[in-house]
Amino acid sequence: MTTEEKEIFFRKNFWQEIQENEQKYAHIIMIATKPDIIKQAPLYLELKKRGELVILIHTGQHFDYNLSKWVLSEFGMDVDINLNIFGKLHKKYSLIIERLGNILVELSEEYKKIPIPYVHGDTLTATTADKAAFLNKFSVVHVEAGIRTLTPNVEFFHKLFQDFSTGKFNWNTYYKSLQDESIYELGSIEPYPEQFDTRGIEPSTGFFAAPVKLYKKTLLAEGFPKEKIKVVGNTVADAIEISKTKVQNSKAFELYPNMKGKKFIFITIHRRENTEKKERFLAIYYAIKKLIQNGVPICFLWLYASEWAIDTYGLRDDIEALKKDYPDTFAYGPALAHHAEVVDMLQNAGAVMTDSGSMQEEANILWVPCITVRFWSDRAETILAGANIIAPPINSELIVKIAEGAVNNQNMRKENLYGKDVSKKIVDAVLEIIKKDGKLFQFDDERLDLEQYFDWKI
Repeated sequence: MTTEEKEIFFRKNFWQEIQENEQKYAHIIMIATKPDIIKQAPLYLELKKRGELVILIHTGQHFDYNLSKWVLSEFGMDVDINLNIFGKLHKKYSLIIERLGNILVELSEEYKKIPIPYVHGDTLTATTADKAAFLNKFSVVHVEAGIRTLTPNVEFFHKLFQDFSTGKFNWNTYYKSLQDESIYELGSIEPYPEQFDTRGIEPSTGFFAAPVKLYKKTLLAEGFPKEKIKVVGNTVADAIEISKTKVQNSKAFELYPNMKGKKFIFITIHRRENTEKKERFLAIYYAIKKLIQNGVPICFLWLYASEWAIDTYGLRDDIEALKKDYPDTFAYGPALAHHAEVVDMLQNAGAVMTDSGSMQEEANILWVPCITVRFWSDRAETILAGANIIAPPINSELIVKIAEGAVNNQNMRKENLYGKDVSKKIVDAVLEIIKKDGKLFQFDDERLDLEQYFDWKI
């Protein structure tokens, strides 16, 4: 990596335009990964539409065309600042805090703007941008706040595997049992490090944009102030509505023509805990192979993590042989560059198999059955609603049984859990707060409206 690649990029004339802008508040949209961009795009567009001062900051975490630039172009987003982070996770954490912190201070002290960062979900960017803000007495808007992993308890899992080993597994019974909220417990560190990230953001949050009631309940149980929490839905619902208008230009089925007209399983696997632990990845991989051999059409999109696992565990020749042996029913290739292409594929799929949180949401919104290859879900609302089913990455044959029961299952096509006009609701709430309080960050004398009682006279 060159020295130039490590330097912060500022769009030409950026600081001059900040100087000339008369707005008091700088609404800072933080992005890094492809899901960040997709989910933050509607907020960026909503704030722009209202004439607010909007600054788009990319950390540089995902900046190649398939993972970032094409999606930015698709949604009409122009990056103002690229932090150009690099290195191991701990290095990236420290660089975002340092580099963004310096920018926030400059905006505040030199240009007299009050920064309002919008951070999304459970990402590295969110849990570092919030620290850069909080340590300088600014609070963030947490988009997709309160998300927590719900894991079935140990008794549930042991019974599942014992029943399966003795031939007692029943798909419908298992599916229904996952919708019983009493079997779940909190506290998982998976997805790693995302569950650490999302919990670490909340204390520095000035407005909690909770996607569903379940996570408002979680936030209240953790002690966060109810007046700062609002159930607004998930901005991915807005992004999908935007992308639906562009589906006619999709080239998805030109890239993967053997999937056209079939009720295929659309597969993405990328979690560290699934790809870096050999036993888990092999259980997933051989389940996919068995599904292909059973005649189930499969579209498996490679991502960096899954490609690494395939090469590391010596599966490259095997997957190439599958492509050759099943040319009509197996598609394997790069991730789709445009969100509209993903929407196009999902709308036509028989099911989604994934370990992605965002994909679970998108599957529900588009009425597609979802199979989550984890031991749990951090989108538990989809499991409880019956739109999603857990396929624990332990036994490949069990994964196959679960997946085959989900493909084109009409009972799993559930109504959208994530609402509409979500970005409008978030922006309305944020503008209402700053109109009332002047800022998001508050010490307790301000939050509790106690300043009126100050008396220091003897």
